[in-house]
Amino acid sequence: MDSVQSINQNGKYQAVVVDNASLDETAGIVNEKKNKNLAFIQNTVNVGFTKAVNQGIDHASGEHIFILNPDTQFKPASVDTLTRKLSADSEIGLVAPQLRFPDGGIQYSCRRFPTFWNVLTEMTGLSRIFHRSRFLNGWKMGDFDHKMERDVDQPAGAALMVKKDLLNGLGGLDERFPMFFSDVDLCKRIKDMGKRIVFCPDAVITHRGGSTTLGRRPGLIASSHLSLIKYFMKHHRRIVDFIPNWTITFLLLVTLPFRIIGNLLFPRNRVGG
Repeated sequence: MDSVQSINQNGKYQAVVVDNASLDETAGIVNEKKNKNLAFIQNTVNVGFTKAVNQGIDHASGEHIFILNPDTQFKPASVDTLTRKLSADSEIGLVAPQLRFPDGGIQYSCRRFPTFWNVLTEMTGLSRIFHRSRFLNGWKMGDFDHKMERDVDQPAGAALMVKKDLLNGLGGLDERFPMFFSDVDLCKRIKDMGKRIVFCPDAVITHRGGSTTLGRRPGLIASSHLSLIKYFMKHHRRIVDFIPNWTITFLLLVTLPFRIIGNLLFPRNRVGG
């Protein structure tokens, strides 16, 4: 609920909160904070992250859409910085802030689009052993310190700003990716249009993250693997991609139970860099 508090304290922006049939006290908290700038959509069932985001986009009336995870906090100046950057150049399709942990540490939140090689280095652990190597950890951009502005492929979906007309033209997020890789797919489609995606470290968003629900929920790990398979099948459709795609599919399915067991036994405390 951090992002709701950030928006509500300012009153400058329209906020659309979508609740996926939560079982905690989210609905009560949001209803207490409701005002003319805060709309609340309550789903009776969990429709998935991607569909819920699309619901929020459809309901929003602003020129710019700022997709935010609920565990984020921001200051109005950061939102203004992103808005100016997005409005300044018609070639820019999406902008994203620098994400920081509550202790101030920078999250390595940007990614390159995944490749067959990336999957191999992830599975073998080489990307973690050689974290700063572009060759072995190119996907997660361990070679980028996230301190300078630059064009990137895909910033983390925790905080993304896009023009609404562009989102509408793309048909919103692809709901074939219910939880994971819908943000990657969105960025890929934006880049395929010839638009730029810009990482803006002058805008800072606090993102708690870190609890790593994947470690406690095998279903989410399975969803992540299946969505990565769908991503490759959607965006790598040349004849020469046939064997790599099916090799990736085989490897991801075979290693799925091992990843589930590993995350249950050794959950990570923080996400990011």
